[in-house]
Amino acid sequence: MARKGTHADTAVILRFTDPVDLQAFAHGERKQSSQRLLLALQSHASRHRAAIGPVLQAQGAVGVRELWVINALAFTVPAVAVKTLAALDGVASIDLDAFVQGGRSQRTPAPHDVRGEASVASTDTATAPDFRRAKPGWNLTSIHAPELWSMGYTGQGVVVASMDTGVDAEHPDLRGKWRGGGNSWFDPHGEAPLPHDALGHGTQSLGVVLGHPDIGVAPQARWIGVRLYDNNGRASMSDIHRGFQWLMDPDGDPSTADAPDVVNASWALSGRAVGSCIMEFSDDLQALRSAGIAVVFAAGNDGPAPNTSNSPGNNPGVMSVGAIDEDQDIARQTSRGPSSCDRSVFPRVLAPGVRVRTADLSHGGQASYTTVSGSSLAAPHVSGVMALLLSAFPAASVAELEAAVLAGAPQAGGLQRIDALAALKALRAMHNAVSAEAVSAARITSPPPEKTP
Repeated sequence: MARKGTHADTAVILRFTDPVDLQAFAHGERKQSSQRLLLALQSHASRHRAAIGPVLQAQGAVGVRELWVINALAFTVPAVAVKTLAALDGVASIDLDAFVQGGRSQRTPAPHDVRGEASVASTDTATAPDFRRAKPGWNLTSIHAPELWSMGYTGQGVVVASMDTGVDAEHPDLRGKWRGGGNSWFDPHGEAPLPHDALGHGTQSLGVVLGHPDIGVAPQARWIGVRLYDNNGRASMSDIHRGFQWLMDPDGDPSTADAPDVVNASWALSGRAVGSCIMEFSDDLQALRSAGIAVVFAAGNDGPAPNTSNSPGNNPGVMSVGAIDEDQDIARQTSRGPSSCDRSVFPRVLAPGVRVRTADLSHGGQASYTTVSGSSLAAPHVSGVMALLLSAFPAASVAELEAAVLAGAPQAGGLQRIDALAALKALRAMHNAVSAEAVSAARITSPPPEKTP
């Protein structure tokens, strides 16, 4: 503001006081509690916007967007208006709607056919994977994914969201697994109306989650996607908030249950000092968790020194994943803890992330693959294992999924590593214990049988 002058247009995020109490919606059946949470968040935000609307108009605000997921509004105003708005009753804070750089420029435009409509593979072209002929890579066998496939748990009935650079929906391993429809793709920048990935990072990470059983942990899961960065490789904070918000209610109708079960987020905030604690998206992540949506973050690649955790992966309670190699040793580049936010163990779990074979940009539908390394490839293993667990126990909560992943993770260099088979056993034990407790409670509360005269 000081640099640009008092009347320069300034993009900001205004947060209100008295947020919705998320804990009030953390119990009960997922669909019903999620619907009640969405209605509460959206109605709360609408009341705030109606109350402050006249003031925003008087101060010259433009481009006002509701960020109901965090009890906030995003808009642009002359810099001189910021202090006036910050002094209003009910305003908790006003922050710059800063930009995040996605690493390098994405300048390949989204493909369009001759009619000017974005082209994408049909969702009805998928064929069932042939597990008998599959040759799973070392990464899949080391986490025991094939053992769960043999039990019939392949990700069926589960929706995984990719929050990344996009997705190449024409790749044979991903073609037909896109859920499809207007509630299955979101580009907050308005540049790609249908799935598109100019960089390849998102395609690579999603290939690990649900590609063919040679490369994918949960080959029969379906996917939806959020395109994180624009054609210049940038995203504003409000863009990312809108992405999280869309994941909670993809079709904009709280009465329909179309949110994903798991979100894979193989990214971190760039341009910040290594080891920083940035809580910008803490409220988003808590809201998704309360709605029954599991979120998995890559730990980052700023190791091997300690105190190199990255945000949002180092936020309290977030499932962060570091990389290990074929020898089960932690990858040198994996970011290390403790977490800069709460000094907890970081990363929370380890998964294969060195020389992992996965899908790459297909350039029009060709079966293209690459071998890559990094925590961005480790996180999708955990997302995929959660999809397998949900195939076995569709009603499992986020807390149960995370506890199973951690309970089934043998120690490796002082940190835990993912083991799908052990995680399944842990989750099964949890549900057996709950069932036994319910039976016992029913016996105690049931009246004694009447005696026969």
